[in-house]
Amino acid sequence: MKLKGDFVVRSVMDNNVVIPIGQTALKIKGMILLNDVSMVIWECLLNKCDVETIVSAVTDKFEVSDAEARTDIIEFLDLLRKAQLLDE
Repeated sequence: MKLKGDFVVRSVMDNNVVIPIGQTALKIKGMILLNDVSMVIWECLLNKCDVETIVSAVTDKFEVSDAEARTDIIEFLDLLRKAQLLDE
């Protein structure tokens, strides 16, 4: 799975901010603020990872169980689906 659209990620005052660019900016008004976990998920999606790879990346970086990571990841992916930002 991968992200649908064109984005840049910037660090603004210790916050990760996703900014839509090009044609994507016409559909998405505003920016997306990412916390540390969602930033790892975002980076995985840039590399077209599957859910299992994303779970591994999150559990490797943070002290969290597979089950808890999976729940949070699926919740974040659902938000991206609703915003039509995920290409599966």
